[in-house]
Amino acid sequence: MRSGIVIAATLSLLLLGWAMFRHPPQASPTRAELAPAPVAKGSDTRRRLLNDTSSVEPLVPPIESRQTINTNTMERILKGEGLSVTLGQLEGYLQANKRDASSLLAAYQATHERALLDEAIAKYPSDPRVAYTAWFRSQPDANDPSGLKVRREALDALKQAAPDNAIANYLSAANYFRSGQTEQAIQEMQAGAAKAKYDDYIQDAIQSMTEAYLAAGYPEAESKLAAMSGALLPHLSELKQAGVSLVELANSYRQAGDAASAQAALQMGLDLGQRLDDPNSMTLIQTLVGIAVQRKALDAMAAMAPYAESGQTIQERINSLVQQREAIKAAVAAGATQTWLQTASAQDISAYVDRERLFGERNAMKWVANRSTKE
Repeated sequence: MRSGIVIAATLSLLLLGWAMFRHPPQASPTRAELAPAPVAKGSDTRRRLLNDTSSVEPLVPPIESRQTINTNTMERILKGEGLSVTLGQLEGYLQANKRDASSLLAAYQATHERALLDEAIAKYPSDPRVAYTAWFRSQPDANDPSGLKVRREALDALKQAAPDNAIANYLSAANYFRSGQTEQAIQEMQAGAAKAKYDDYIQDAIQSMTEAYLAAGYPEAESKLAAMSGALLPHLSELKQAGVSLVELANSYRQAGDAASAQAALQMGLDLGQRLDDPNSMTLIQTLVGIAVQRKALDAMAAMAPYAESGQTIQERINSLVQQREAIKAAVAAGATQTWLQTASAQDISAYVDRERLFGERNAMKWVANRSTKE
């Protein structure tokens, strides 16, 4: 996401002590918004999405005449702000794609026209991407009992639409934890752990958004970078909260004298964190959330058996996670990728985004570092 985006986002997330990030239903956070760059006004400040685009028509010269992205445009993109698009600009795009699920969802994200999402839900109720979007757009307050019920219905639809995708179970578990239905939450965690597939639909969303921006008249590099930086990640805060809930459950078991159940709950949290801490993850934010979830589980394990032989092994694992986090922090603090993006050619920026999507943000950052060293 991107790059400078997630890069800045990552540093803020680290410096803020891995605080939980929340998301409003009608303006879900982009990758950048989950944790703003250090130069932003504050970590709790939500960047306003462009709500009124009805009279705005972007005047964009052809990509052949642009060697680099305009400074102001680049700044907006790196803040996670989408490119200005009107519904009229996307009518041809929607027609060319026969108003399929992907095009409707992309047009909805680009224009914030709720009717487009409603159309997608009505036409494609069994499409997992539609069900996923309906889930995080389903209610005004995730902590409100009525809101939890609505979101429960959306999650049930997602589970039915994607029965082989573990993310549906993990999100369902988080919902059950929030509503106090611990037994159901544990069952969902177990079901998710048993599934090999984990898909957050971000790749599909980025591709569709890129195509939508291109159709609206933006150059390739701007379209790709804006689609990457504006990618929505509402599931990560939910999964992190599920990890926190498992630690809280383990503590309650321990206080009741049920050490075995406490250990089992912590192991579930550890497994979830390890799954998110994927070296090939497209975003560093997912890796950081995975590290945070693992750390909480390991800290609780260490507290349960501080003097046992296994306690040392646990501490070694904690130290390893700390080192991993510090390495990411150092790479982000160096700011090489964000600096490079400010002056890179449109062709290089396009290549960078392609590499991030194929090989992950960390590897894309290494690619930039190698290029910078040789230049």
